[in-house]
Amino acid sequence: MRNVRFSRDGWKVMLITVTILALILTGMFTLSVRTPAVAKAEVDKTKVEKADIEALVKKAALIFATAVPHDKLLASSATVVEIKITDNNGIEAIVNTERTFVLDYKSAYDEPYLKGKTKWLSENESKLSPAEVNVAKTEIKIHADWVQWEMQVPSTIYAPYKLIASSLEEARNGNFTVYLWTDIDRVKNGTVQNWIPNNIFIPADEEATNKAYETFGEYVKQLTPIYAEAE
Repeated sequence: MRNVRFSRDGWKVMLITVTILALILTGMFTLSVRTPAVAKAEVDKTKVEKADIEALVKKAALIFATAVPHDKLLASSATVVEIKITDNNGIEAIVNTERTFVLDYKSAYDEPYLKGKTKWLSENESKLSPAEVNVAKTEIKIHADWVQWEMQVPSTIYAPYKLIASSLEEARNGNFTVYLWTDIDRVKNGTVQNWIPNNIFIPADEEATNKAYETFGEYVKQLTPIYAEAE
């Protein structure tokens, strides 16, 4: 009888021991399962942040590249070539942009530079020699033909830019410094502030018209002897 009771009690002890071991193993398995889940969440967060940054720099690059007065945009795209997080958590990115457009004027003679040239000729024609008048009219006609062509035939321009934001927060607010980033030219080209572009190399219409008006006379003077030799 004692042997029987001992045997039964032994099974009870073994059953308790097995149960405890099962609980320990279950806990260890749960921990082993949960640990990669946390790591996966961190990886996913990194991927989300990278995608977020890529979307921000692409948006800024396209806003900058397509903000050209009198261009009627037909298509545009941007490709992120490189993204770098600087030591102070700033962002540096190189983005290739592509845009297809036609010039958008009611008339070719509305183009600012051409407008300045025609204004100069109308005000100075009586003071010019027949040869100078011929040169001025010919150059204006060449310019007008070119503008008319650009109004009808789509052009595609490829431009790489380097965009810099001082932080992710500034990038989210649309604040970037923009550099033209080619093998030849790597110069500051402008800014994007609160998603509003400012290209320092694109003059206002009035400025372009005035510049053409002020310089066209000297240009005609220099070309006149060249035209004479060609004839």
